[in-house]
Amino acid sequence: MNARTPRPPVTDRWLVVQPHDTVQVRDGRSFDAGTGGIAHSVRPWPSTIAGALAAALGGEDPQSVRGPVLVRRTGDGWRPYFPAPHDLHTDPVRTKVWRMFLPGGPDAQPGSGPGGAGAVPVTDLHSTAEAGGIGGLRLPALPDDVEDEDKKTAPCDALLSGGTLQDYLHGALVAPGSVASYDVLDAVDDPVVPEPRTGIELDPRTRTVRTGMLYRTTHMRLRQGWAFAAHVTPEPRQQRQVDIGPPDPVQFGGLARMADVDPAPGADWPRAPARFPGGRVLLYVATPALWPRGWHPEPPPGAELVSAVVGDPLAVASASPKAGDEGFWNTRVLAWAVPPGSLYLLRFPGEEEAAAWAAEHHARALGPPARERMDTAGFGVVLTGVWS
Repeated sequence: MNARTPRPPVTDRWLVVQPHDTVQVRDGRSFDAGTGGIAHSVRPWPSTIAGALAAALGGEDPQSVRGPVLVRRTGDGWRPYFPAPHDLHTDPVRTKVWRMFLPGGPDAQPGSGPGGAGAVPVTDLHSTAEAGGIGGLRLPALPDDVEDEDKKTAPCDALLSGGTLQDYLHGALVAPGSVASYDVLDAVDDPVVPEPRTGIELDPRTRTVRTGMLYRTTHMRLRQGWAFAAHVTPEPRQQRQVDIGPPDPVQFGGLARMADVDPAPGADWPRAPARFPGGRVLLYVATPALWPRGWHPEPPPGAELVSAVVGDPLAVASASPKAGDEGFWNTRVLAWAVPPGSLYLLRFPGEEEAAAWAAEHHARALGPPARERMDTAGFGVVLTGVWS
């Protein structure tokens, strides 16, 4: 028997995408230039990042891409930041942070919160969940002493460093139902800044301005020192290219915008806890998620979906440029995704089952995806934590 040449080992790598200028990513809605016309833009989300990385790796898709994650340059590499979990609320001047909790405790049944049966509110999510075979969802609440007399508290819209989010996942940041100083979050504002632009359509033959064809659009600009990063599992033949970084810039978004792709030392996911008391697993959504059920994933076998805190749906666009211009337009997709920072509380039969499931799915795309290959293009990456 002839010995076969062993395949080179595949090593995951973090890559950073640094735009040269603003980024312009159109959503899937049709648009025609004209007076009052508006081109709807979205920030670059997983499919945009995956396309740029595929181009950087020789035009071939890697095994998987997990991202994007916003990263900030440090003295020796890149530091990742993540959207604050949606159960953290702040006051308008950001002096305090409150964390939502489940009335009646983690093991209470629906309707057993303070005030007796019927005290736990019911929302339209309960109806859609029950239609899909998931009953008894519980609605989290803010602490009784929350200072929202004028109803001005709102979910935290800042970014947390990977270390701070790791503390949250381990249950060591802000306890459910409690209040803390805002400073414990070590939070920063979103560095992706919208930049409105006004343009005018050109005649494609003469390259002259067409009268009355004004339009508006929005570009996205990253603040100085920030970039996008993703965790890549390359094909074996792409390993060397991943290690050294591509030599040339790649197209990133529309309007022939370019970006550099390089290794991203220092970038990493927050670590998962080692134990999950009571079989309770918190799922944190790290990248926009597109699941067949819509606003929530398929509960794992044997596990119960107890509660959820889901943000406003996020517009994400994708298309395939490989089939030429006609193929690009025919493959455009606009979908509404679960936004990063959304949370799901799961309960497994025991701690061992919870730990095994969390170890398998932490920092991975949680399937099945709503569309083929969305899970390998960066959508639906989740992190696991504890809840009480």
